[in-house]
Amino acid sequence: MRMKQPVIFLALSALIAGCRTDEPVTPAPSAPTNAVLRVHVIPEWDGQPFQAFTEYRAPGDIRFQAEMLRFYLSDIRAVSASGEELLSTVKLLDVGNGISSFDLSVSEGVWLGLRAGLGLPHDLNYTNAALYGSDHPMSVNTGMYWSWATGYKFVLFDGRFNPDPLSTGALLSPFSVHTGMDTCYTTVDLFPALPFSTTNGLVTDVTLRVKVDGFLHTPEETINVVTENQSHGANYPLALKLTRNVKRSLILE
Repeated sequence: MRMKQPVIFLALSALIAGCRTDEPVTPAPSAPTNAVLRVHVIPEWDGQPFQAFTEYRAPGDIRFQAEMLRFYLSDIRAVSASGEELLSTVKLLDVGNGISSFDLSVSEGVWLGLRAGLGLPHDLNYTNAALYGSDHPMSVNTGMYWSWATGYKFVLFDGRFNPDPLSTGALLSPFSVHTGMDTCYTTVDLFPALPFSTTNGLVTDVTLRVKVDGFLHTPEETINVVTENQSHGANYPLALKLTRNVKRSLILE
């Protein structure tokens, strides 16, 4: 009979435990997950999807194709009626690869738009490129670092053209305009027609249209690719003209 006592004791313990009426423990609330702002980057030429190595017509009816087109957006901030919130230090947009997107973590709220630097501010521009991993937008692998100038290209725009509008031969004349140096750094306001809202835990989609044809021509300024086709850190008039045109050709919707 003594051998049965432990078994009876265990059974009674389980029964008593099953009848407990303690209040359930409420877990501590976790911090809300930030909202996600998803930016869809859509490059266009004359309102149609842009493709690298495709022949277009530059100002003056010049046969033209873009082969590489990249630029930096830095110090990206969301702007509200009461202030700004830093979302990202730097993004490299390679619009030569077609449509892309990137995500930004942002607080819940109502936003007037985004504000960003076109290029890199001084402190970033003169950091050591060797410090960045291969996947970083400022890695030497991006082709955006000017080793001879100890700084970065802000906009890289390479292509080819044929100055004869009636020609049918290959596009052999090189077009290569690279902006950079502190002189070409500028701020871009990307404000859509209406404010947008973000909600914690949810994704808000916006579209950044990159009007590549506008890089060469806007109502304010035109780049003549026949006579204005080379800039690699010294031709500031052309580099600044391209900078202004790029700034006018970025539209957030």
